[in-house]
Amino acid sequence: MDTATLTATAVIDGVRAAQRKEHEGAVEQLQFAVRWALIHPCRDEFPAGWEDDHGIFTTASRAPLAGPGAPLIDEFAPASFAAALGISLETAKQRIADALELVYRLPRLWELVEAGVVPVWRARAISRETHDLSPEAVAFADRLISATPSKIGLVDAARLVQEARLYFDPDRAVADEEEELARRGVWLRHRGNPATTDVVMTLDTPDALLLDQTVTRIAGELRNLGDTDQLDVRRARAVGILADPQYALDLLSGRDAVPSVGSGLGAVNLYVHLDPGQPGAVSIEKLGAATDQLLTDWLARYAAAGGKVIVRPVLDLSSTQAVDQHDPPTAMRELCTLRDAYCVFPGCLRDSRSCDLDHITAYIPIADGGPPGQTNPLNLAPLCRTHHRMKTFTAWDYKRRDDGTYIWTAPTGHQYEVPRISRRPPRRTN
Repeated sequence: MDTATLTATAVIDGVRAAQRKEHEGAVEQLQFAVRWALIHPCRDEFPAGWEDDHGIFTTASRAPLAGPGAPLIDEFAPASFAAALGISLETAKQRIADALELVYRLPRLWELVEAGVVPVWRARAISRETHDLSPEAVAFADRLISATPSKIGLVDAARLVQEARLYFDPDRAVADEEEELARRGVWLRHRGNPATTDVVMTLDTPDALLLDQTVTRIAGELRNLGDTDQLDVRRARAVGILADPQYALDLLSGRDAVPSVGSGLGAVNLYVHLDPGQPGAVSIEKLGAATDQLLTDWLARYAAAGGKVIVRPVLDLSSTQAVDQHDPPTAMRELCTLRDAYCVFPGCLRDSRSCDLDHITAYIPIADGGPPGQTNPLNLAPLCRTHHRMKTFTAWDYKRRDDGTYIWTAPTGHQYEVPRISRRPPRRTN
């Protein structure tokens, strides 16, 4: 559509029409998700376990995507749905789960969605709050939420869901508190620039308040010692100081405090890639691009604190050396991990370092007449555990082209191309 000559009225009418089309398309996607679930019911005869490369037998996940009363779906069906849309497996599972929850357990809310009263994104967010409710409780929540359509919001909906949960299960308050405590943990989250890392913590409330007081005290001591940075920067530095307990204790005790040396820190593996054609810059796996000066500063600080720095040799990614055994040697695994940064199934973003190495052409033991050289880089590809099992037990198949791309063929006959994504930075050409 040529919008250059539209009047103000036409623009408003057009954008509202586009919004309606967008809503209708989102509703249709949920309807298709429900249909996909119905034509792929859960099959009891399907293999329920998998023996990994270390001989450990694990049970396949059969947890229902939606709450009680919604249809059960075959565990591999979401993978095909994900491939068709070019989205991750978890995203596909969530979309199917939201659709089933709305259609089968929140019918009043679903009617409002189909009528265009409630946006799809808001209804999907609400549906994720109700998966654990019993059929009686979810029906009650559905009535409460849909009673005033014009006032349906995420905060109010979550409150009404909690009201339904407690009304039908008064002991749930204790269970919720225990569940919250079980969520405690500390996580590192890396963003675009590797110079900083977000530390996300979920703590007991008393512990969190005490940590806040301690960080504030250390930040104050740093100011008294001449640190002129703003408070937030000093608080961030204070958290880092807590990693050196003796240094933190000396600061809080008013003694002369200096960072500890040789405290026996463990080894930290940083996978660093350097491009000879781009001096002054490095690429650090899971962190991103950084200056070599920043990396040098990190290594110097870590080594001064007694940490161990490991330098790994560079591998030739063009190697095709083979071995006559099922499990690839460490160097071959590292080569495949460098060559393919992610699981090579369409849309999957699982880091290849946490993936299995799959034989593209199935491995036949030498004792059973298998040919020599089956385990080689050209016949190996990283697959996450779910997609490895799916390739092994279903009609999905794939091949690796000479240029490093992969072609997958679905049971429906659809084909998907997966480009090569290497960990090595591309060579810069002049």
